[in-house]
Amino acid sequence: MAFFDNAKTLAEYVHLCLDRHLRHTFLAEIDGRALTYAQTREQIVEIWALFRRAGIQRGDKVALLGLNSINWALVYLGAVTYGAVVVPILPDFQPAAIHNIVDLSEAKALFVSSNMIEKVEGIKAPKLERSFLLEDFHPLDLRAVPEFMKKIRVQVDLLRERASGFFGGRGASLRRRPEPPKPDDVAALVYTSGTTGHSKGVMLTQGNIVADLISAVRYVEVSPNDRFLSLLPLAHTYECTCGFLGPMSAGCSVYHLKGKPSPSVLLPAFRKVKPTMVFAVPLVIEKIYRKQVLARIESSAVLKAATKLPPVRRMVYRRAVRKLLEAFGGSLRQMGFGGAAIPPEVERFMIEGRFPYFVGYGMTECSPLITGCEVWRTRAGSCGRPMDCVEVRIANPGARTGVGEVQVKGPIVTPGYYKNAEATAALFTPDGWLATGDLGKLDADNYLYLIGRSKNVILGPSGENIYPEEIEHLFNQHPTVVESVVVERGGRLTALIHPDYEILTSELQLQAVPETGRRARIEKYFEGLLREVNAQVPGYSRVVGVTLVEEEFEQTPTNKITRYLYA
Repeated sequence: MAFFDNAKTLAEYVHLCLDRHLRHTFLAEIDGRALTYAQTREQIVEIWALFRRAGIQRGDKVALLGLNSINWALVYLGAVTYGAVVVPILPDFQPAAIHNIVDLSEAKALFVSSNMIEKVEGIKAPKLERSFLLEDFHPLDLRAVPEFMKKIRVQVDLLRERASGFFGGRGASLRRRPEPPKPDDVAALVYTSGTTGHSKGVMLTQGNIVADLISAVRYVEVSPNDRFLSLLPLAHTYECTCGFLGPMSAGCSVYHLKGKPSPSVLLPAFRKVKPTMVFAVPLVIEKIYRKQVLARIESSAVLKAATKLPPVRRMVYRRAVRKLLEAFGGSLRQMGFGGAAIPPEVERFMIEGRFPYFVGYGMTECSPLITGCEVWRTRAGSCGRPMDCVEVRIANPGARTGVGEVQVKGPIVTPGYYKNAEATAALFTPDGWLATGDLGKLDADNYLYLIGRSKNVILGPSGENIYPEEIEHLFNQHPTVVESVVVERGGRLTALIHPDYEILTSELQLQAVPETGRRARIEKYFEGLLREVNAQVPGYSRVVGVTLVEEEFEQTPTNKITRYLYA
């Protein structure tokens, strides 16, 4: 039995891990400072002191906005061990969405990094009392953002280089721990979208998250010698649980990039850190396969013909994988994928090339991991087996296919959405199972295979949840649009729009314009509307084109658009 198996709360798990691995490096920034588990423990105590001075009490909401960093991690750990509720916000959200989340969550405090301050300028949230700069925890006056930013931009680089920590190394003791949180206390409130009218805050309790962690870490063999490279946003539950909290169990080191994981910084980061483990979305390996492996094969007629023979193809793939692992630093032992489906040809490349990978499946409402498997037990097309603490069933499976809705039960499942009884009721079946909205089947060995999504959510290129109704709402606000449907085609978002030609003719003064000129003006108008909508959504939710539909969309008896006819 592992030392943390009896932990009943996330706070207890964190304390056990920190106490056990004192001398090992825990949090690190590439080309920046690093903290051991002991130093992390000390600085968490300072976070508690900051909370007390700010009047933050148990159960109060603490919003957290910024790119991955040591201080982001410290605020998160400080909040969940203090008994506060952390509200992690994805940095790609637009200002309106961020303002809405801070307001709906009833956050009492906000921690924001200097490069995100302009996104919270003018925020109106009645419950928000205090704001702090994430780089050094100094108080902020958001009403004076423009003037303050001039000073911050000069000082922020110096702040980032302070190697001694931001609390002066006063050596606080954990004897000042606050009253321990209880298993049913909410630890995190996660909003997977932010647009007004569609925001739902997933409540994850202390017990939810620790149950997921205890089950998830059994899938990987790790030690204090392992180095994790954190690529995905920590505000994403997948990265937070698997790539941040999970590694604590073995005393691993977690390295954070400075800035977004663009191609120009990724490979140098791999060379410097030499990570042994990384969690990513399939798009990472898919791009490498298509741009390097497949492109090379397609450029050679001989190689293209030869790789049609399985033995030759395996040789080519294994050589490519060896080079890829060298590019990843030469120490990578396992890479976990989740958040989206792996294209079959990419997975065949990894299997035949012997790339050390495994796949998991989850959703924010389940803390998030539901299924997973060890590297040596991965099966093509599958996302693994249900974790020990989880029950998975297929509701109303097809007689021939065995395909039905994936439903989940267990201690990892959220109690519901914050102050949203209607959405919470819709999330669960009458007998208490969480309805994921995903279609899948289980094989004889209990491996889960996902077939598609019964809900409308579209998965973005990095596993982000894209809610088409939110984008449609932005289009439908314009009087020239009667109704719209946002669909995914060829991996890209397209807006199908049924326009109001009468209003369009009047607004664009098309009465006396020839037909060809009419078309050009209408196209130009909707290009402008597209730019306007895209400016209001995260990058991964941007629509690439508009298609005008002459007739009204087909609707169900309840007056809902029959989406599958247009997907």
